[in-house]
Amino acid sequence: MNNPIYIACDNEDKLLGHFFQSCHDKIREVAVENGFTYESLTSGYLTKGNVNNYTSEADEYVFSAFSHGTDDSLLCGKDTYIKANDNVKNFYSSVFYTFACYSANGIGKEFNESYVLGYVGYNNKAWVVPSYEDIFVKCATKGLVSYIEGKTLKESVSDLIAEYDYSLKNAKINPIYGFLLRNKQALVTIVNNEEKTINDEQM
Repeated sequence: MNNPIYIACDNEDKLLGHFFQSCHDKIREVAVENGFTYESLTSGYLTKGNVNNYTSEADEYVFSAFSHGTDDSLLCGKDTYIKANDNVKNFYSSVFYTFACYSANGIGKEFNESYVLGYVGYNNKAWVVPSYEDIFVKCATKGLVSYIEGKTLKESVSDLIAEYDYSLKNAKINPIYGFLLRNKQALVTIVNNEEKTINDEQM
C-alpha cells in the first residue's frame, strides 16, 4: 500500500504560493478522508536533504509536488529539491505526480527510460490564473485525487483528462480557456501498471 503520501509545496512563493498551498490542502484533505497518512514538505522544509531523508530507499509510495520547475529539476525558491540523474532514482517504484513547469522534459524522461509505476507532469509552462484558482486547482489535482480515492492509475489519468475537458467546455468564452488548453497540451503521463490502485498490497 502506498503509505504515506508525500505532499511537497512551495507555499511561500510570492507569485503562486497560495495556489501551491491550495493544491497541497486538497491532496491532504482527500488523503485524510480515505484513511492515509501524509507528510507535508512545505517551503521551510522542502530541501533536497529532507526529501532524500524520506525517500532515499526507493519504495512504493505517492509523491506529489506543487512548485516551480525546470527541464530537469523541481525548485523551492531558487533551491533544487529533486533533480534528474540525481535523486529522481528515489522515486522509480513510486507514483510521482507534479504540477511544475517543464519538468517532464528531464525528470519525466528519466522515469520513461527507467521505471515508475505512474507519472504525471508537464513538458511546457504550466499556467495558473489566480482569479480562477479553484478551476486550476481541480485540474492540477484531479488525477491524484482519483488515485487516492481508489481508482486505478489508468482510470486516474482518464479522470484528469476528463477534468481538463470539462473545464475547457465551460470556459469557451472565458479568457482562461487558452491557459487551460496549453496545460492540457503540455500534460505528460506514464502508466506502467494500468490496474494498480493505492489499496494494492506491495509485492
